[in-house]
Amino acid sequence: MDFKQALYRTYQTTHSVALYGELSIEQIEGNFSSWKYYYLPHFPENKNASVLDIGCGIGSFVYYMQQLGYTHVRGIDVSPQQIEAGTQLGISGLQVCDLNELLADATEQFDFIVARDVIEHFTRQEAFDIMTKVSKSLRPGGKFLMQVPNGQGLYYTSIFYGDYTHEMAYTEASARQVLLNCGFRNVTSYPTGPVPHTMLSRLRSALWWWKVQWIRFWKMVETGSARGIFTSNLIVVGER
Repeated sequence: MDFKQALYRTYQTTHSVALYGELSIEQIEGNFSSWKYYYLPHFPENKNASVLDIGCGIGSFVYYMQQLGYTHVRGIDVSPQQIEAGTQLGISGLQVCDLNELLADATEQFDFIVARDVIEHFTRQEAFDIMTKVSKSLRPGGKFLMQVPNGQGLYYTSIFYGDYTHEMAYTEASARQVLLNCGFRNVTSYPTGPVPHTMLSRLRSALWWWKVQWIRFWKMVETGSARGIFTSNLIVVGER
């Protein structure tokens, strides 16, 4: 049996629950302030926009967008366990489906496609093919948002090697390179550092800012450039 098929079949019980426990709606809602900080600026203005979350897991992000008033949000995942867990929580719009099969027949159907912690599960060729299909599935002016392990991140290895099905990490440069060659434009990357919304998180955010300045200094010493994003994950947004 293909190892990925075996692992995805039990992904909820052998991986997700081990990391995060059995999530409740209240726990999902606890992420809303961070998601607002990271993702909301990239969302469509039109609440009737057609939105697809590929590799949606239990549908946490689908639920988030629905709570914001988006009326046409759906999520797909190859793991029946994940979809069943989300459905039991009362999250609507979830479907067991292979993203390649859906995107193959979805020319210019969507305004916004999300792939949080998904693209790293594919080889270079597979990811290139998927991102090309994503581009063709978006309407002109539509956006693709992906979150991937950041190969330039200081502590990305715990994320990248923490899932046996991961194939690749990306950097700001490689993400821009591949998306521009898959039909996207205006590709921009963003960090996923601490979100300053409580006293403790404000302290974490301030300490992380100082650490990044130190990193930039030594990077400048070595390479002559201080540029870079150093968080464990990377958010990348490409416009069709």
